Amino acid sequence: MKRIVRRIASPAAAIAAVAAAGGCTQPFRSNAADTDPVSWKDPAGIVLANADTTSLRDLTLFLRCNDRFGEDTLTLRIATTTPDSLRFEEFFRITSPRTNGPAAIAREIAVPYRRRVRFAREGDYRMTIAPTRPVRGIEAVGIGTSDSQ
Repeated sequence: MKRIVRRIASPAAAIAAVAAAGGCTQPFRSNAADTDPVSWKDPAGIVLANADTTSLRDLTLFLRCNDRFGEDTLTLRIATTTPDSLRFEEFFRITSPRTNGPAAIAREIAVPYRRRVRFAREGDYRMTIAPTRPVRGIEAVGIGTSDSQ
């Protein structure tokens, strides 16, 4: 019996090979913007580039927090501008349980934002995310996208 051994040049190539074998068309991607962890009050801008106008995606909103973040609820104002300049703005409330972990470990809060979204236009979708009041301890905010199941 003859044994065939295939070598993969890099870890990235290995991940791509596993994804292709499993039928995964695109991995989880995220875009984030840094914020002022002392007092975040200014809008954070995120750009989601879109070339696929037919796929459905799930959007996840995430916050990277440090030990100064002590809120249990946070209301955000999220504005989205499409490539053809249409604008949609809404308020979105996040609830986060308090944790008593070590202060040196930053935590990440991730909540589902939208499910089964189809970006109908090619181009850049611009999102701005801002808190309704100044908040301490948020180091970054972002949107993650993944294929809908």
